[in-house]
Amino acid sequence: MTTNEEEKKVIELKPLGKWKRILLALGDYFIAFILSFILFNLAIFPLGKLICKTQERNAEAERLQLTANNMLINSGLLFEEKVLDNTFENDVNYTFKVFLSYYAFDEEKPVKDDEQYGHRLENEVIRTYYVNFLKDEAKYIEDFKKVDTDNMFDFGDTIDDISLKTDYKNILAAELVEITDEDKYSTAMTNFRDHIFARLFYLNVYEDILDKDLVIDDISFNACLAKIKQINKSLQWVVVVSCFISITLSWGAVWVLYPLLNKERRTPTMSAMRLSKLNYKALSPISRNNVMIQSFYHFVLSMSSCLILPVLYFGIAYCFNLPILIVVTAISLLLSIVSLFFILFNEHNRSGSDILTNTVVLPTSEIDILYRENIING
Repeated sequence: MTTNEEEKKVIELKPLGKWKRILLALGDYFIAFILSFILFNLAIFPLGKLICKTQERNAEAERLQLTANNMLINSGLLFEEKVLDNTFENDVNYTFKVFLSYYAFDEEKPVKDDEQYGHRLENEVIRTYYVNFLKDEAKYIEDFKKVDTDNMFDFGDTIDDISLKTDYKNILAAELVEITDEDKYSTAMTNFRDHIFARLFYLNVYEDILDKDLVIDDISFNACLAKIKQINKSLQWVVVVSCFISITLSWGAVWVLYPLLNKERRTPTMSAMRLSKLNYKALSPISRNNVMIQSFYHFVLSMSSCLILPVLYFGIAYCFNLPILIVVTAISLLLSIVSLFFILFNEHNRSGSDILTNTVVLPTSEIDILYRENIING
């Protein structure tokens, strides 16, 4: 009796190395990022601005901001900066200097270059609010003492008895006239601005106006700010939606359209590196369904770039004021880190998407072995 024993042939395949697998993931990611960056800045966002009439809305927001500023100016609570751009921040910075001039000088008009400077009651804008609007002089003295943490002032029994100490008075009067660059301010000047004026103006006057409102000629200060906030929010949505559309289009090109149009179901970087994906167990070419499942996984990963797309238009500070983009970016980055850990600690260097779809990436040289052995039909 003869026994026929079938010999089993063992083929050893070497999966893609860890660093090349990471390079593959980064390659496709950056191709999609560059494409989405170009789309956002050259097409999607400009088109979104046109459709949503952002230019008109920005003009309306600027008009409302000017109206709100003028309400403060006409109320004697703010002075207009006539040299620099007429923005709220510039007006407040100029008002600080005018406020300081009231305490730093004894003359009503000591400076020829700026006739607003001087010891005139209208320049004491904080006092104007407490006396004319709150009608509470005692509270002003109390609040002033609280912010004078550097002990720069002398206080008496009445609001007229508040005075800047002589040592500070001499220093600040000279500095107010001679120094225009904020970076060159002395410690005393900086402390006066940040510890006294800023706290009195923002925390006491401005916050009180936001709480109680300021109405002049039937125009509400808070209503203007609310409308500006609404306009800015709508413009932020234009940015956010444009980011999502740009990423979706680039994702579709890199991880959906390109793999479905080539027989090996490769991504652009896989084609450049001569790599292929196979079913992990059957060692057969991946199906269209696997391509779609993996593409949705990469869609989430590609969202980590959404916070960067508007930087060219708005700068990084503006982007970090878009909560939706921050949350989406954080979730996407977290998933990217998890996927990286899969590659680093998985036996065959498979990423999260590989494990999800039961696939493995192999170099073309390894694929050729399977073709030669007729394990994969060419």
